Amino acid sequence: MKNIITRTEAVVAAALLLILSAGALAQSEADFLDMPLEDLLHMEITSAAKKDQSIKETAASVFVITREDIHRAGVTSIPEALRLAPGVQVARIDSNKWAITTRGFNNQFVNMLLVMIDGRTVYSPTISGVYWDAQDTMLEDIERIEVVRGPGAALWGANAVNGVINIITQNAQDTEGGLLAVGGGNEQQGLVGLRYGAQLGEQAHGRLYFKYRDLDSFWSPVAGRDANDQWRSVQGGFRADGWVSGVDSWTFQGDIYRSDENQLANYWADPADPASAPYAPYYVIPLVEDAIESSGWNLLGRWNHQLAENSETSLQVYLDSNYRAEAFASQKHLTLDVDFQHHLQPLTGHDLVWGVNFRRIQDDYSGSFMASINPSGRNLNQYGIFLQDEISLSPEGLRLVLGSKFEHNEYTGVEIQPTARLLWLANDRTTYWTAVSRAVRMPSRVERNADIVFGIVPTMPPRSPLVIHAYGSDRFVSEKVLAYEFGLRYQPRDNLALDLVAYYQDYEDLETFERKTDPFGLPYLEFANKLSGDSQGLELSLDWQIMEWWRIQLGYSYFQIDTQLDQGSTLPGQKAPNGRSTPTHMGSIRSLMDICNDVSLDAWIYYNGAIDRPAFMQDIGVPAYTSLNLRLAWRPSEDLELSLVARDLLDHRHLEFVGESYLMPTEIERSLLARFQLRF
Repeated sequence: MKNIITRTEAVVAAALLLILSAGALAQSEADFLDMPLEDLLHMEITSAAKKDQSIKETAASVFVITREDIHRAGVTSIPEALRLAPGVQVARIDSNKWAITTRGFNNQFVNMLLVMIDGRTVYSPTISGVYWDAQDTMLEDIERIEVVRGPGAALWGANAVNGVINIITQNAQDTEGGLLAVGGGNEQQGLVGLRYGAQLGEQAHGRLYFKYRDLDSFWSPVAGRDANDQWRSVQGGFRADGWVSGVDSWTFQGDIYRSDENQLANYWADPADPASAPYAPYYVIPLVEDAIESSGWNLLGRWNHQLAENSETSLQVYLDSNYRAEAFASQKHLTLDVDFQHHLQPLTGHDLVWGVNFRRIQDDYSGSFMASINPSGRNLNQYGIFLQDEISLSPEGLRLVLGSKFEHNEYTGVEIQPTARLLWLANDRTTYWTAVSRAVRMPSRVERNADIVFGIVPTMPPRSPLVIHAYGSDRFVSEKVLAYEFGLRYQPRDNLALDLVAYYQDYEDLETFERKTDPFGLPYLEFANKLSGDSQGLELSLDWQIMEWWRIQLGYSYFQIDTQLDQGSTLPGQKAPNGRSTPTHMGSIRSLMDICNDVSLDAWIYYNGAIDRPAFMQDIGVPAYTSLNLRLAWRPSEDLELSLVARDLLDHRHLEFVGESYLMPTEIERSLLARFQLRF
């Protein structure tokens, strides 16, 4: 397939933006190691309570990835940045696909994690999961990534089952001037990021950005050659922030993107098509070099109004359009989302947040012999209301949080998702919290309306081969979890901070494929909810400022997942794969050193334990692996930085995850990347 993006187009676009950005003022960054740990604990977040709240006063398992964390890790994508958060399992499937979740149950189409960019939900209604290749922005524009592990459905609604990730970009007022970031290496062959920000009149600021990347393919052990998963993408966007008066502020932003991706896959051939005869008797077309086209745009507006000293409202509206096409199917979505919320203190000791939301999704699918959605187009409406009150129980810092979201969707009707949380600020250095929460993951279009070919069984002539289909079902209901959590935040010394969380989560109505027979006695599979299970574990993070110029960050996660098929289940095989896709242990160590005023050396080692079975339809395990990553940076001036990043140094290549049946296992290769960043 012809590439939709050429290097010439990318260079010309970058040059035009560079001309536009001439004359910008220089801008400097604060040194990350100069920030006291106390300031990090008092950093304000919004995702855990839908209001500004310090980490120290949050009754949830929260980890914040800062802008400087991302920069010094040397990562070049949002999925790789998420490896910095303890408890987040990031597994790369190939060059352009990732499987990411918190607290287990990972897979290629993982669907228990709610992901947002500036409050805009980015999950796909097709699979209720995230296409991470389409979630990109200029990393230098990110202010922070808030990772909430555990249910957040009482505020955010369905799909916030195992966690919430909110990627928050900087206010345009903080990005005046120009920034150019360019890099290249053996795997990431071309990276260009360009941003220009300026003041727009007396009461507004704005910025433009452009990003281009060209990534090489990884390795296919099955084919014994490159995995044909190379890809190019280009993205641009803008953001404007302003104020009308002392009590009104606004944001308007948007993005547009397109990418040309590739994958190596096995596809099913239609036995009824005479052209498929060469692939008899199993009708598998091996090692197809397929292309993926992905494009989209979004617009978001937000208006904040201060009603009184302790009362403010926010109205947010966004439009999101996306298109994705592979050899066997294509999908289009247009989403309109309206969200209103009100934060107030109606009584002494009560801090109340309530809101309403409405979402309309218009979809359109085209299919093939391998997969189709019936009906091919629908309009789906979803609406809800939430209410959460934080009640001060004593002057000593004991607080009770009660809340729930009441949400209606067209698949399962009304879903109620409550939470109760207790927080105790024991002293200036110690916080205890505990929580009980319920959340649901509502069905996707695939689980309700899909027709997917799962296999072809040869038969004796003159009978035609038996095609095994998996069908969506109107009987498929929401997956449910009841979670119990306990957390401790402790700062024994000014230079040492610890965060520890223990949890137990009880799941019901998890997804299975049940064997059925049609009226003619022919077998097929059907999406069903015949699995229950539980997940328990620990999440630990430690931040230690050993010296003024040296900081150590530790992270560790322990997972134990058990699942049981319900009585009467006809799932093929004896054990469902849902709970077998998460390692028992994950850990990481980061060392950040400012060797001198203009040179820094950072090392990052992370370990992922073995995975028993990451895919439903491929019984392939993933061995444990350890990754060593180094970054050396030199800043000859305040506005210029040169850096060299080496990733996965301990082996030439390794397997991290396995996608579903049509994808070939792909090994991730060692990479080197040279970058320079200039502010002007």
